[in-house]
Amino acid sequence: MSELRTNRIVPRDGLPSGSSGGIIQVKQTVKTDTFSTLSETFTDVTGLSVSITPTRSDSKIMVSYSGCGGSNSNRVGHIRLARVIGGTTTTDIFVGDQGATASQARASSTFVQTNSYYQTAFSGTFIDSPSTTSAVTYKLQLAAGDQDYQVHVGRTHDNSNEFSRSKTPSQITVMEISG
Repeated sequence: MSELRTNRIVPRDGLPSGSSGGIIQVKQTVKTDTFSTLSETFTDVTGLSVSITPTRSDSKIMVSYSGCGGSNSNRVGHIRLARVIGGTTTTDIFVGDQGATASQARASSTFVQTNSYYQTAFSGTFIDSPSTTSAVTYKLQLAAGDQDYQVHVGRTHDNSNEFSRSKTPSQITVMEISG
């Protein structure tokens, strides 16, 4: 004999307006290859974006990302989360305030390397309110802390084939949550 027990059933399109917390849909992109840049300008990490079309304009989008970064000794890499609505305007989200000088990086995460054969983990979680039912793309961008060195996502700087080095995946996951 089968038995079904539940304390709540949430409709497919989420909870009614005024309620919050029901997950409507989940999307994820996993990147298993690597990406590198020498640029101090934030550059899209190829293959590390995910698109979602909210079913309601009052929905929230919970974004989580993680990965590992590498560079040569004592160098910094910056990760930034950005949002694109309708394929046109890119907006930096979940970044720190601008410092006293405009030259400071406004990043979502930063990794620092102490050795060229290590990687450092980065991650973040943010709840966004895009206020739209148009397609929304969330993506990660990478910048070197200085233009005289290279930073990487998913690999060490020396990229040796030794077992002590690694290739690591990166991911970005979005969940539409009823507002």
